[in-house]
Amino acid sequence: MGRRLRILFVPFGSEGDINPLLWLAGLLAGRGHRAEFLITPHYGHLVARQGLVWHPIGTEEDFQRMANDPALWKPGIGTWRVAQAMSASLPAYQQAFHAAGGTFDLVVTSSFGLAASALAEAQGIPRLMLHLQPMCLRSRDDLPVMAKGSAWLCEAPGLIQNAAFLCVDAVLNRTMLPPLNRFRQALGLPRLRDFYRDALHRAEGIGLLFPPWFAEPQPDWPHGVRQFDFPTVRFADSPLPSGLLTWLQSGEAPVLWTHGSANVHLAHSQQLACDVTQSVGGRALLVGKIPPGFPLPPSVFHCAHVPFEDVLPRCRAIVHHGGIGTMSKAFASGIPQLILPLAHDQHDNAARLRRLRCGLESRPTKSATCAALRKILQSDEIPAYAARCRALSSGNPGRKTSIADWAEIVAG
Repeated sequence: MGRRLRILFVPFGSEGDINPLLWLAGLLAGRGHRAEFLITPHYGHLVARQGLVWHPIGTEEDFQRMANDPALWKPGIGTWRVAQAMSASLPAYQQAFHAAGGTFDLVVTSSFGLAASALAEAQGIPRLMLHLQPMCLRSRDDLPVMAKGSAWLCEAPGLIQNAAFLCVDAVLNRTMLPPLNRFRQALGLPRLRDFYRDALHRAEGIGLLFPPWFAEPQPDWPHGVRQFDFPTVRFADSPLPSGLLTWLQSGEAPVLWTHGSANVHLAHSQQLACDVTQSVGGRALLVGKIPPGFPLPPSVFHCAHVPFEDVLPRCRAIVHHGGIGTMSKAFASGIPQLILPLAHDQHDNAARLRRLRCGLESRPTKSATCAALRKILQSDEIPAYAARCRALSSGNPGRKTSIADWAEIVAG
């Protein structure tokens, strides 16, 4: 083994954004490197559970203020709310970065870890930026579905696609670049001219944690990106919530319903799950941090959190928001997926799922969701879904350089 590296990991987002960086940190720690995190106190326990050091960014109140914003999950607004939160948190990241002390050999960030990326750039520290979803890239031949109702752009003429990119860039550059450039100017760094080209893909290494079968490499992607498989996130075993194992064993396999680890506005989706379960039949497992505000029938069980790796193989299907972390685990388990996308990258992920014929997308209404779930649960469809998932998730044994190898290369 070469020299022992001190590596700082800086995720930005919810548990689905944090777990892949935790996974990579574990791989590198297993090679003898020192892995540390800058992270909101709300998720500090996830890092501590892996025996790693973490330094707090902001406060629990800061996290709750953002998480409780209902606009965070609204189409066309949610992503801008995340961007605004990133801009507002720039000073907090600077304080936490300096409080961590010492010199790092590598800084690893997720897509919106732009504050840490700038701080590392100012100190000449190599950076590895990890994009977890194809939505972070654009291509004329594989146009991401950028918002609800925009799928038609994928088949539009090139001039119209270019116009759409120009509109998106105009909004990003007007809203995101001014605070980021002020932050960079205070660090003595040059101003950025374009958010997509100069900020979102500005690092010594750009890693894509999704496989080619999910998003095929494109010639007009940013130069020098490296693509890997989905993270095989699997942490220390934790017991299932009290009563869940007994409930699972007491009847037929359920449909799992979840809308992400950070979503606290679950009243509609929980009521929808109960109504659809009553209409379609069978049982439902609701996973969400907020318990339902109404009595549940025996056919429905709620828990705040479960290890999906242990539970999904016991389920018939999963209904979820289209988060990339949940989707990758559903692929690995080989069960069909029904996506009810809300915002962010979820519409694009749902479109890719449909193209792979591993699931469906639906509007979050009772009639539409019932129809889609009935179609998914047809007995002759389940084996086909499972077979496609297993074939796709079999990995790429020919890939020679792992993400951990490449992180060491980027660090020099």
